[in-house]
Amino acid sequence: MPLPDCAIPTPALPLCSPTDAMQRVLRQLCEALLSEGCAQGVTTQDGRLCWHLGPTMFRAQGRCGAFSRYRLTQDSIEIARDHGWQPADLEDVLSSIDAPEAALAALRTDLTRTAELDDLNHQQIPRPPRRHQLGVAQMERALHEGHPYHPCYKARSGFSDTDHLRFGPEAGQRFRLIGLLFHHDLIQQNLPDDDFWSRELGQQEWNRIQGIAADQSIDLGTGGFALLPIHPWQWDQLAQDPLIPAWQSGGQLVMIGEIGDHYSATQSVRTLMNADQPQRAHVKTAMTMRNTSSLRTLIPETVAVAPVISDWLVKVIAADPLLQHDYPLTLLPEYAGIIAGRGTALEGHLAAIWRQSPASLGLADNQMMPFNALSLTEGDGQPLIAPWIATHGRDRWLAQLIETAVLPVWHLMVAHGIGLEAHGQNLILQHDNGWPTGIIARDFHDGVEYVAPLLSRPELCPDLAAIDPVFATAPLDRFHALACGDGLRELVMDTLFVFNLADLSDLMQRQFDLPESRFWQRLRARLDRYAADHGQAQRMAALAPFAPQIHAESLITRKIDPDRTGAYRHLIDNPLATAKDS
Repeated sequence: MPLPDCAIPTPALPLCSPTDAMQRVLRQLCEALLSEGCAQGVTTQDGRLCWHLGPTMFRAQGRCGAFSRYRLTQDSIEIARDHGWQPADLEDVLSSIDAPEAALAALRTDLTRTAELDDLNHQQIPRPPRRHQLGVAQMERALHEGHPYHPCYKARSGFSDTDHLRFGPEAGQRFRLIGLLFHHDLIQQNLPDDDFWSRELGQQEWNRIQGIAADQSIDLGTGGFALLPIHPWQWDQLAQDPLIPAWQSGGQLVMIGEIGDHYSATQSVRTLMNADQPQRAHVKTAMTMRNTSSLRTLIPETVAVAPVISDWLVKVIAADPLLQHDYPLTLLPEYAGIIAGRGTALEGHLAAIWRQSPASLGLADNQMMPFNALSLTEGDGQPLIAPWIATHGRDRWLAQLIETAVLPVWHLMVAHGIGLEAHGQNLILQHDNGWPTGIIARDFHDGVEYVAPLLSRPELCPDLAAIDPVFATAPLDRFHALACGDGLRELVMDTLFVFNLADLSDLMQRQFDLPESRFWQRLRARLDRYAADHGQAQRMAALAPFAPQIHAESLITRKIDPDRTGAYRHLIDNPLATAKDS
């Protein structure tokens, strides 16, 4: 049976105005609670969705879309009160959730702060009226919307208003990193060669830093001290941590002030792009800031192995003609990682990873678009991709998008047993005036997983334990190695479909007269043809991507039940299961 094409249509989501940021937070909170099965007694009455949170009843205009993603109409959420219906507010919903008070208090803070920072953007930061012609660097700043599913899409816990305007991507401010010199006993690093710093910083700046070190009788060579640049906000947060002055007084840490080029934040906030020389690396920094559901520090075990993971992917792609020609997959490899304080209370809080920048690929900036921009709507209510659809045609454009964006990631999973965390922020669409021509992937150190028995070239798989002994005894499913194909499928389908292309399929139903059922029917047909063309039917079936129900990550449940043991996941209906016969 196909997906229901529509109940009550939900309008496009324009950029929020200062008056409706809290309404967006409320809408996305209710959508997430419904999608993750946190509500009870979900029914349709009088053309509206109705549900209970505990004894309290709510209703709203909306529908249940692909992958059990609920889509509610903003400003339509009501609560049953005093024998009638009244507009609901955030506190009405929060007070009805059965969760520990501490978790609710933290959630309340993050939701409120999200609305405040969204409002602050509207008050302080002008935005372009149309964004489809912007380059990828400009788009990193112009994507004001944040996460389309998570209600804490701009929480940035720990940021003051000043911090937000200085270090958030939207304002596009430039700043320099803070240089820390750590004794080698506190450092774990993986650098490509001895010329790393002179190449990254420029010889003149590297000479200056070496001079500062020499003036303090510090050896920056092998066996002495090592340089770690960190985010200036992070230094402000950690400078008074007891470990920092202890290391300083013990002669194990020296802060040398601002170093290197100026940077500005990308949409992830913690990953920084070089504002002076864009072709130089993006630097992913550790930040003790919570956004959506995660603290934005770096997983300690993944920092030093980052270059090895990227090298592995490069080799796998180079050895596969299909990934070279038929389904080309371009990578932005991570090639250096440094972390300080392993095994201490600040583990993961002092780290950086260097990644090739989009500008280094030699493509025009306006031929690259962050993938999560495709489902957005402009302030005038028009989809960002509307000019592209008008130029190329809806059906041709969608078919080409599936060909260039889905099949490379899908082939890597099915044929090679390797999964990418392919959410919209990690993918960049290469295009020619909106016509999809390729896909660029990034962020691999903690976003690549594999199943050893499914690897097509097991001899290429790196021995991570040679870099960090923790990998020798780590159980499956803790880091990159998974126990079975279910986890691999869940990673790829969660990030590429459930919380990514499902937003595009919703947009195309609302704005381009393409029912979601037809969207997923077309994608399913192309995946079936891929398997038949390349003899991959058996391997694809083993991953069970077309099961009637699959698991998805429970993002809001992680916030309201933070002490749960086990995985945060819930069952959802899979539109690909029925798409073949629809």
